[in-house]
Amino acid sequence: MRRRLALRGAVVAGVVGAAELFFGFVLGLQDYDPWVRLAGTIAAVAGGVLAGYLAFRDPGEAIDRVSEAAQAIAEGEMGRRVPETGGPVTDLAENFNAMASRLQLFFEETTAARARVEAVLAASADAMIAIAEDTRVRYLNPAAGSLLGVAGDDAIGRPFIESARDYELDDLVRRAISPPRTTETAVVTFGAKRIPLQAVAVPITGGGEWSVLLVLNDLTEVQRVDQMRRDFVTNVSHELRTPVTSIRALVETMEDDTDSDPEERREFLRRLRQQAERMTLLVNELLDLSRIESGAIELNPEELDLPALVDEAIELSRPRIDQEQMTVHPPANRDLLVEADRTSLLRLTTNLLDNAVKYSPRGSNIWTEVRDEGELVALAVKDEGPGIAEQDLPRVFERFYKVDHSRQSQGVGLGLAIVKHLARAHGGTVEATSPPEGGAIFTVRLPRRFVGMQQGPGQPGRSRGTR
Repeated sequence: MRRRLALRGAVVAGVVGAAELFFGFVLGLQDYDPWVRLAGTIAAVAGGVLAGYLAFRDPGEAIDRVSEAAQAIAEGEMGRRVPETGGPVTDLAENFNAMASRLQLFFEETTAARARVEAVLAASADAMIAIAEDTRVRYLNPAAGSLLGVAGDDAIGRPFIESARDYELDDLVRRAISPPRTTETAVVTFGAKRIPLQAVAVPITGGGEWSVLLVLNDLTEVQRVDQMRRDFVTNVSHELRTPVTSIRALVETMEDDTDSDPEERREFLRRLRQQAERMTLLVNELLDLSRIESGAIELNPEELDLPALVDEAIELSRPRIDQEQMTVHPPANRDLLVEADRTSLLRLTTNLLDNAVKYSPRGSNIWTEVRDEGELVALAVKDEGPGIAEQDLPRVFERFYKVDHSRQSQGVGLGLAIVKHLARAHGGTVEATSPPEGGAIFTVRLPRRFVGMQQGPGQPGRSRGTR
């Protein structure tokens, strides 16, 4: 380009010089010899060409440099600039460089903003899908890919319906895209597993290819918690109704039968006290569980002889064990130490024994076992009860949850929930299994050395002796 510009300038200058000489000839310079006039014309043209070339060379070089820099920037070299060499084109180079710097800053800010938005979307647990006006997917975060069962690269650029395979969601998106472009919300059941989803399609004004953002929130956990709440109301209502009804009946009987003998009145009072204690036990268990869950208990770890502690728990449970004519086998391993809070571990063990007695047939056996598992110690209680259905195993440690066959038993399903949270307070775990031969096995694993509350999202660790 530089050479073309200089050459064009030289030609123009030569033509101008020749025209000037021609007009001089026309105006009366006939007295010159023809050869002299020809030589003068050639000299004028050559001088004009040279002058034009020299005059247009620097601007041509500057324009060439600007053109090359612009092409480089267009290809992604945002740091490319034009050298400022001075001369008549200095302003051009300075203005171009200033424009390139502003363009680079804008591009970097835009890239950073996009990266921040994508990082936020990618970190979200909710499925998020950006959809164009033609319903093609332009972006989806990992949660959306997992929910839809597709890889991001496979979904992007394809119609949303091909990835979602759900006409209810596709219709929701199309309604959000169509005028008057308002936010659309619906609750749908998605996929073969019928996952409950809250779907929100939000139109994006000025979003370019992103015309609608579809947000899918899995309601499974919400429904599970709601089911737990209903179980709580059902079980607590049942457990409270029984003693309250008994107390009311006994009081009414005593009011109506004022002439009853003292022995009969003492029996009524004994039964009243029994029902009151039952209600007190229920309230205390609810309060204790709340304190344990919130971490408002003091743990004082000490080195404990685990088999001896299990023996003590068996003796504490002896009245109920003897009442049901059961046999509890103490641990065979007699040499195992663990660092834990004595009161909490004793309650954990008695709750497991109480659960085994409650759901085992009269006259059956209960086995206890302690095991050395390296950095962990295990405490297991096995019964000869009806076992636990597979669908109930993940829920037996939930608050207030009771499997159907135990509805008539005493308690509201808090014992195993207390076991779970006491184990967690020690940094341990608990699991339930139901072997094919029948019965159930509950196994608690604790660190050999006390480590405090098991850490989880939003749940700080707990040092020894703290609340």
